[in-house]
Amino acid sequence: MELLVYAVLGLGATWILYIGYMNVATRAAEGRSAAPLSAVFPEIGKVGKALVYCYSPMCGPCRPMSREVDSLIDDGAPVYKLDISEHPETSRELGIRATPTLVLVENGSIARMVLGVKMAEFMRDLLGDQRTAS
Repeated sequence: MELLVYAVLGLGATWILYIGYMNVATRAAEGRSAAPLSAVFPEIGKVGKALVYCYSPMCGPCRPMSREVDSLIDDGAPVYKLDISEHPETSRELGIRATPTLVLVENGSIARMVLGVKMAEFMRDLLGDQRTAS
């Protein structure tokens, strides 16, 4: 029984350290140039603020988030979808370590990176859009 407790505590500690590492890693990308995205999305430089949704078709959590992203795109929000399996070099240059990841681009640089599934309202808030999700 003690072994089971230690195993569960060890797994819990490992998960917490992993989450901490991912948060530190995403913060390290902030402030860097978003130039790698210009090769994939040339129009991203013409928009003052844009959101890039990094996903993989094999990612389970990405599926429901993709619907949220598609609704934002349909509403005309400056949101772009980057399939990391089609653009591995771009995702590597950006430092994408997991999917789904949101990259907020402002004035040609990475302003913020956010990991995990987010709803459309959160993404609108990132973009500074005051409309609420319907």
